[in-house]
Amino acid sequence: MEAAEEKTGRHDDRDTRSALLRAATFVFADRGFDAATLREVTKVAGANIAAVNYHFRSKDELLRLTLEQCLGPLNAARLWAMKACEKDPQPTLRTVLRAIVGPLVELSLDERGGRAAIRLMLQTKALPRSLTNEIFAEQFDELHRLSRQMLRQVTPHLSEVQIALRYEYIRGAILHILADLDPNARRIPGLEDIQDHVSDSALIDDIISFCETGFSSRSD
Repeated sequence: MEAAEEKTGRHDDRDTRSALLRAATFVFADRGFDAATLREVTKVAGANIAAVNYHFRSKDELLRLTLEQCLGPLNAARLWAMKACEKDPQPTLRTVLRAIVGPLVELSLDERGGRAAIRLMLQTKALPRSLTNEIFAEQFDELHRLSRQMLRQVTPHLSEVQIALRYEYIRGAILHILADLDPNARRIPGLEDIQDHVSDSALIDDIISFCETGFSSRSD
C-alpha cells in the first residue's frame, strides 16, 4: 500500500511539474516574462504557488526550464536537418533554406493550434536579460554557426558580412510571419483572410522562394 501511494505521489509530482511548464509557456508567450506573474501560471496549471517553489525554486528557474523544454526539441530537429545538408555532397541553396525554414514551421505548432514557442522567442528577444541571453547561446550557437557555414558553401558570391546579415533577415522573416499568423495572437490588418488558411507546406515553400531570391542577388 505504501509503495503504491509513493508511486502515485511521484506521478502526481510529474503531472504538476509538466502542467506548470506547459502553462508557463503560454503565459510567458502571451504576457512576457516580466509582466507575467506566478499566480497567472499557477491558475492556468491548476496548481498553487507552493508547487512552483517546490518544483522550480524561483521564477527565473521556471523560465529557464520552460525555454529549454520549448526550444530544445525544436532546435534539435533544426540541427539534425542542417547536419543532413552538411553530409550532402552537393547541397543547394534551396535545400539549405529548407533545413532552416522547414523544422521551425512544422514543429512550432502547439496544442492550442498556435505558435507559443515562436512568440516566446520574440518576447525574450525583444526584452533581453542575462539569463535569456545565456539560454539562447546554449540553444542556438551551434545551429547558427552551422547554418552560416552551409550558406557560405552554397553562396560563394556573397561576403561573410552579407551572409551573416541575410541569415538574420531569414530568421526575422520566419519568426514574424509565424507570430503574425498565430490564431492565438492579435489579428494583423491585411492578413485576416489568410490567417486561418495558410498551410505549413505552402508557407514553407513561399518563405524559401522569398529568401532564395535574396541570397541569389549580389550586393556590392
